Amino acid sequence: MNEEKKHPGVIYLSDLAQQYFPDSTPRSAVSQLHRWIALNTELTRRLEELYYKPRQRALTPLQHEAVIDCLGEPGE
Repeated sequence: MNEEKKHPGVIYLSDLAQQYFPDSTPRSAVSQLHRWIALNTELTRRLEELYYKPRQRALTPLQHEAVIDCLGEPGE
């Protein structure tokens, strides 16, 4: 069964990271996305307000929206 069908509205960090870093391995892509989040103070602040924890593996729709707002759509 597709993971997205199990948890509608959940965006897995590994999937999002692969969209931002398609040429990287999944593990490397997640590390790079974590680094981008840590270096972007506005994004870090917004995610903290949305109860994001650095080791969580999935994003809520609002957390995902904050990432897109601050980092832009993947591939732009």
